[in-house]
Parts: sequence; structure tokens; C-alpha cells
Amino acid sequence: LDLDRIDRDLFVARVANLWVPPGGRGVFGGQVVGQALHAAGLTVASDQACHSFHGYFLHAGDPERDLVYRVERSSDRRSFSSRSVNVVQGGQIIFQANASFCRGEDPGSSSSRVSHATPMPNVPPPEALPPHTDLLDKLLPALPARMHSVVHRLKAIPVDMRFVDPPNLLDPEPAPREPCQSVWMRVSQPLDDAPPYVHRACAAYFSDHHLLVTSLRPHGYNFPSPRLGAVASLDHSMWFHLPRFRADDWMLYHMQSPWAGSGRGLAFGHIYEGATHKLAVTCAQEGVVRPARPSLRKSLAVAWLWGTYWWHRFKGRPRNTRDATPPDAGGGDGVA
Repeated sequence: LDLDRIDRDLFVARVANLWVPPGGRGVFGGQVVGQALHAAGLTVASDQACHSFHGYFLHAGDPERDLVYRVERSSDRRSFSSRSVNVVQGGQIIFQANASFCRGEDPGSSSSRVSHATPMPNVPPPEALPPHTDLLDKLLPALPARMHSVVHRLKAIPVDMRFVDPPNLLDPEPAPREPCQSVWMRVSQPLDDAPPYVHRACAAYFSDHHLLVTSLRPHGYNFPSPRLGAVASLDHSMWFHLPRFRADDWMLYHMQSPWAGSGRGLAFGHIYEGATHKLAVTCAQEGVVRPARPSLRKSLAVAWLWGTYWWHRFKGRPRNTRDATPPDAGGGDGVA
């Protein structure tokens, strides 16, 4: 999420810090969201915190070129400030966002009498669940050696994740599941004395993981999968409820999808503090979710995945597949 400040309201994300998820067409959307929120937070008073953020993905970000974050100071009032952020690459706006900031209110004020929050779901603690890196390690024996680099790139994500209901990524056609899932998340490196806006930016980063693909669960899709065509975010909204939280402590991300249709999916997420069970952030996202068009390459990839699934299930460790590479084991436009 690092940015270089090159002018009062102008920031740059260097190529060296940009990340493209395996199978993705451009820079990871969560990174763009997090950096946009970070840039906006650097232009407001230290006693103001973002309470609302709304962004639209217009074009895929090129990982071979710097991203320029241009912040406009829309308004500065006594209690609220508003910022607009345009993310520019090669003279083209690839992402637009609006963020609103406010000063915190005294807990003893009259406003505090109007207060409620959706309770955190009752799920196993993160210590009782395997790290997502362990789940990825289990894929390695079933994959050709030339695909191991993809798994290692996924393991390098700077977020520690624990799935309450881990998916079987080798299952080419999982049974339909409820359109909801819960994942424990935290930034994998300590943030020490980082200011609150950095923790918000980090939460924005990991809020883009697995949110949109929640809409695929009732339809028998894993992600990634060769049965998928396009999976890409169109917009991303966040509302921050707590004045402070730590993104390097465990937070529960509970996601649900109320609707999918017309080639799009909609999902909402609630992020809770693990220690206090308080609701910290609410998220919403709509995106493109389309099955793959019929093609020989996709059919061969699905057939390979079925064979790998049954071989791995009934024969234990698969034979050495070093020289067998699936026609296309990807699918989709990146981590959603």
C-alpha cells in the first residue's frame, strides 16, 4: 500500500509494489482500493477518520506502469471532509472513488443513545482452523511442477486467512452451497504504531478477497476454475463503524450474496474485531460473474481437473505429473 507523495495532493504507487493475482488481467483491485483510501487519508486532519468510501473500477491496471493517485479536496467542514480520488495510468482514469471523513463523537453524547450493530456469527476461533497456506500446500502434490509457482504466488499474499468452511479447490464441480462464507483475516506483518488510516487501508485491501465469489457458491463453482469466464469487480463500497481497529489482529470477514443474475453478482460483507466481536466495517461489491464459453481448451481443462480430483481422492498421492500440464487451469480475471 506504499505511496510516494510527489505533490500536495498527488501520489504514486511504483511498479515494484504492484501485485497481479494468478490468472488476473491487471493490478489486484483490493490494492487499488487500499491505496486510494490511503491517499485520501493523507490529505485530511489527523483527528478525522474515513466513515464512507465508494469506488468504481473502470479499467484494469497495468502492472508494468506506475499508478498515479490524484486527490481532490471536495469539501472541508467543521466535522466532515470529503475527498475524490482519480487513479490515472497513461492519461486514462482506471479507478474513481469518493471518501467521506468525520471527527469522532464523545461516547457520552446524546448521539450514542441511537446505536446497534449486527452481532458477529458464532464460528470457531482462528487458532482452531488451518492457515490458507496449508490448504495451498495440499494442492502441490496434485499439480504439475510447472504450476507450483502459481500456488507459491498465492501463498505470498500479505494476509493471513483461515476459512471457517475451507473449499476443496480440486473439486471441479462442488455441490451448491449457501451464498455465504466466513474467513478470519489479518495482515501478516505487524503494523506497530501505524496511524488508524493505515489500518483502514489494510482492511480495504483484504476486503476484496473472496467477497464477489461468494455469489458463485450456490451455483457449484470454485474460484479459480476453468469453468469460469469473467470474474471481475465493478465497484466497491465500505462503511467504517469503529473509530479505531487493528488490521494486524484477527478480524472475522462474514460475506453473503443476496443476488446474482444478468452476468453480475452482488455481495455484502461484515468485518468484526475478533477480540471484541464488534462490527468494524461493512462492505458491498458488485461484479461480473460469467461462466466460460464452450471451447475445446476449457473442456480439456475441466476433464483434466476431474481426472486429478478422482485420482487424488481414491489413489492417495498422484503419480508424478511433472510432464503433464493442464490446457488451462486458470479461469476468471483474478482474485475477487
